[in-house]
Amino acid sequence: MKGQLLETTQSLCPECLKVLPAELWARGSEVFLERVCQEHGPFSVVVWRGEPSFASWKRPKKPIKVKAQTPIKDGCPRDCGLCPDHGQNPCTVLLEITENCDLNCPVCFASSGSGGPRTDLAALKGYLAWLRPLVGPVVLQISGGEPTTHPDLPEVVAAAAKLFPATQLNTNGLNLAKNPSLAKTLAQNGLSWVFLQFDGLDDEVYRTLRGQPLLDIKKAAIKACQEANLAVVLTPTVAKGVNDQSLGQLVDFARNIPIVRGVHIQPMTQAGRHHLRGSSYRLTIPEILRLLSQGTNGLIQPEQAFPPGCEHERCSFHLRFRRLADGRLIPQVPKADDCGCGPLGCPPKTTAEPSSPEETDDNRLKAVDIIIQSWKADDPQPSPPLKIPMAKPKSLTLDDFLAQARRETFSVTGMAFQDAGNMDLARLKGCCVHIFRPPGLLIPFCAMNLTDSQGRSLYRRK
Repeated sequence: MKGQLLETTQSLCPECLKVLPAELWARGSEVFLERVCQEHGPFSVVVWRGEPSFASWKRPKKPIKVKAQTPIKDGCPRDCGLCPDHGQNPCTVLLEITENCDLNCPVCFASSGSGGPRTDLAALKGYLAWLRPLVGPVVLQISGGEPTTHPDLPEVVAAAAKLFPATQLNTNGLNLAKNPSLAKTLAQNGLSWVFLQFDGLDDEVYRTLRGQPLLDIKKAAIKACQEANLAVVLTPTVAKGVNDQSLGQLVDFARNIPIVRGVHIQPMTQAGRHHLRGSSYRLTIPEILRLLSQGTNGLIQPEQAFPPGCEHERCSFHLRFRRLADGRLIPQVPKADDCGCGPLGCPPKTTAEPSSPEETDDNRLKAVDIIIQSWKADDPQPSPPLKIPMAKPKSLTLDDFLAQARRETFSVTGMAFQDAGNMDLARLKGCCVHIFRPPGLLIPFCAMNLTDSQGRSLYRRK
């Protein structure tokens, strides 16, 4: 029962990570990635299920010439650094400042836990200084492990804020909740916003994914950020049968808190430490969009979503709204020339000609601008969203007007990271979210966290 052959590509054997020829097959409304390892047999995994259709999500794009740091030797994904075969410079770079974490989650792509090493402040400042001229004005994410366990985090934020247009903190929120003054310090030192691990509004979800009830702590972390006027994006890891049916509830919760700028959904990948393996937990982008529509009673519609303009088309989705004072969301449809991988996506191009490499790299910089416009809180006093129509009052300065516009913006986005089970190397080569690895490498996110069925990694902890 082969169906219709859509594309040929390359993938990996989930057992041994050997590179294999692969095919994308359509069967009804589902698309499967299939390949055969001579040693471990055939593998098939669904990568697209339902509407919007696989064909409608297409966006032609040419690879660009990257600033390569490593030569092509063994081929993708074993030459990361970046190698000349990669097709996209970064719009986001993660700097992992520690492997230590104050949680030991059953699900963790980085396999973080207590006692992990941290990088000293002098080295981190050196890495930041090296990165800026190489990658340009990107979003710098401070990550881990749990970065708030690093004693020098405020100094790292201050150093990053001097070099990059936006600095993001990826955190589980425990230390922000326990020590609210930390949020104020980080905001004063130039932190742009917080990506807060927030899996749902039910402690049973946290017991499953994080090993303990955490809902009250997560709410306390949001309160600390609110008091510090530090913007928050709620970032749930979503697994089918665990918290997928509560996405609408999560959006409803987020859209009624002005300091929360959006929800960034990450369907669970089976990489690193993972106690929920198997195809029954997988979710594709169309499924996420339908769950959002069902959970919000149609407030969010799948046709409002757009593919990215920077990374590969099947890596993410983007919805942007104007948030009214009563919490209602008014869809903001992007113009044809609005292209980026931030919360404002780009409609599929109707022309048969892909964009030029120069245009593609311009989209990377547009993506950074759009992310900043959507997520950063820079007004001195947070206030409720305004009602539309939002005409600029004569009494407001331009900065006031832009701040009010930013407070009205609410985004719902998603990033569908890959693992060994669904890895498509064409997608990996289009990655624009890279992890810095000393002494001077940039590893695409999904390559850095890639593990085989036994948990063995190509890059992490090597």
